[in-house]
Amino acid sequence: MSYFSNEEKAFFKKNGYVVKPDLIAPELLKNARDAVWEYIEADRDDPQTWINAGPKGNLPCSDHPAVAAMRTDTPLYDMAEELAGKGRLRSPGNGLCKMIYPCGHTDWQPPRGHLDGYLIEGVADTFTVAVTINIGDVLPRGGGFTTWAGAHLKVARYFQGHALTNLSGLKVPGFLHPDTRYEHAAPAGTVCFWHHYMLHTASMNCRTDIRMAIVNRFAFKNLSDILFDLPFDLWDHWEGLRDIN
Repeated sequence: MSYFSNEEKAFFKKNGYVVKPDLIAPELLKNARDAVWEYIEADRDDPQTWINAGPKGNLPCSDHPAVAAMRTDTPLYDMAEELAGKGRLRSPGNGLCKMIYPCGHTDWQPPRGHLDGYLIEGVADTFTVAVTINIGDVLPRGGGFTTWAGAHLKVARYFQGHALTNLSGLKVPGFLHPDTRYEHAAPAGTVCFWHHYMLHTASMNCRTDIRMAIVNRFAFKNLSDILFDLPFDLWDHWEGLRDIN
């Protein structure tokens, strides 16, 4: 069974992400929303308490069964393997619960992107492909996961001439063109698959609802062996995409 058309695979190679709607069953989504509300420091019945709520960062609910179900009861891992190659990815862990709370105003500002995997200075602890799952509906300018089409190609070219731990050149003004920006503002159950070199972030949430998402990351089994080859041979190790033009 194929989850992606050749056109979708070509879109992923060119743009660094691809979006699939209606992937998660409504019951799983409801269970996940109920789970994250157990950890949010706000009154579920009072939207005024959602403004600038907390805790900040990832909610500590990755081990919750309803969050783990995004890994065990959905086709996301199989879909990631279709892109990377059957048998090429490590067994996935549970997802990260990421909330973007309403800011309480409408002065929306364009976001700036970053790369994951650089929490420790001088260490590149990256992955291969990730998925961002909207577990609630997300409106434009409502904290949606944001990517920039083609940014993964620019990052690969940058790393051909810079150390994998030198991110300074990725932060200069103009590296990301605003016309290439895509905000994952989409209904619950929509999933964005994205390349590990994709500069990304969440937008400012100028809406009234909490942006609720779960992120899963998948990595090549031999990632540590090929890490320094990837900028030069971006698709050679992606057996599911190697022959897609």
